[in-house]
Formats: sequence, structure tokens, C-alpha cells
Amino acid sequence: MPRVGLEVEIVHLGATTPAVVEEVRDEGRTLIVAGEAFVLSALTAHYVRAGEPYYGVRLHLGRSTRG
Repeated sequence: MPRVGLEVEIVHLGATTPAVVEEVRDEGRTLIVAGEAFVLSALTAHYVRAGEPYYGVRLHLGRSTRG
């Protein structure tokens, strides 16, 4: 279950940006990260930026170990 303070990555076109969950809404179905809402896609079970298609900007929960 996502929680406030969880480290995440915003993923867009292969680029990643580290961020932190600022707020959890709708029993975990909506996350506020970097001031933007990300909603849980029923199709893919990934969090995607609100208003975008399932393949748009998404969140990766937890920081990557890629260096």
C-alpha cells in the first residue's frame, strides 16, 4: 500500500525522475507526487498521471537501483 513519504520514480519515455509521495487519496487509488495526481489504472494496475492514457507518464513505486 502506498504511503506518504514513499520514494518513487516518475517515468516518461524512458527517463526517470526521483520523487516522493506527498498525499494518498481514495484509499490508495490516487497519489499526489510532485504536485500532480497519479491514478491507478484498472487496465494495467500502474499509476498513471491523471487524464493521460495507460501508456503515458507513470509511477514506479520504490527507487530504482540503476546507477
